[in-house]
Amino acid sequence: MPVSFLTTEQRSRYGVFNAVPDIAQLSAFCHLDADDRHRAMAAKDARSQLGLAVQLGTARFLNCFLDDPEDVPTEVIDYVATRCSCRACASGATPPPGC
Repeated sequence: MPVSFLTTEQRSRYGVFNAVPDIAQLSAFCHLDADDRHRAMAAKDARSQLGLAVQLGTARFLNCFLDDPEDVPTEVIDYVATRCSCRACASGATPPPGC
């Protein structure tokens, strides 16, 4: 995406979490409907399931994907994990980082 028209400050704030989203933002952008949950749960393992679900919410919130998918606030990961019934979190297995 072209960003050359943005100021340096605007470029530094584009496509990243500048603050932890509040609960209203999380519920609006990280809501997982049945299709989203089905798509995420089709991933091969719990870490991938959670990662896909988090990326769906991140893409909706930022309107782009992060350069580094691990640059997601822990609060976002926790919120999504509770909404998608992340098997790694629910089963007592070693959870993904931040879960």
